[in-house]
Amino acid sequence: MKMLASLPISLLLLLMLLNTSMVEAKPKAKGSPDPGPWDWQNEQNDPSSYAVFNPYPVSKPEQPEFMKINRNISAVVGETAFLPCRVKNLDEYTVSWIRADDVTVLSVGHLAFSSDTRISVVQVSRPRLSASDWNLSIENASLVDDGMYECQVNTNPKIN
Repeated sequence: MKMLASLPISLLLLLMLLNTSMVEAKPKAKGSPDPGPWDWQNEQNDPSSYAVFNPYPVSKPEQPEFMKINRNISAVVGETAFLPCRVKNLDEYTVSWIRADDVTVLSVGHLAFSSDTRISVVQVSRPRLSASDWNLSIENASLVDDGMYECQVNTNPKIN
């Protein structure tokens, strides 16, 4: 170290320059001559075979389901009877009302199929529940209207 201290600064700089110019750089050897799966620039690989990231996956909508609601309804003769049906996650499905005694389709969606003009459907949206009510309305209810009524959704298999 004393020897380096006694050398003039210009000579010391010259020695440092000479010492750094002796460094040799060699290219890094390849691990394999064939391109790896990461080599996206190599034309030998088919670009359509690469996985594509989908940031917004398309999920299948939830199946509709009936929500708990009073299903045993009594009506006063001469008054309007409302039979409730609350369905959640209806989306593209349709609600139908069937009279179970004679398997008569009374309505599909908002459309009443019955020739009985007393029958209609009243839909009430329930956005907080992600549901809607599909109430079968029978005006001027009589004893003839007594029986079992079914609310159905056209899933496969159907639910009621």
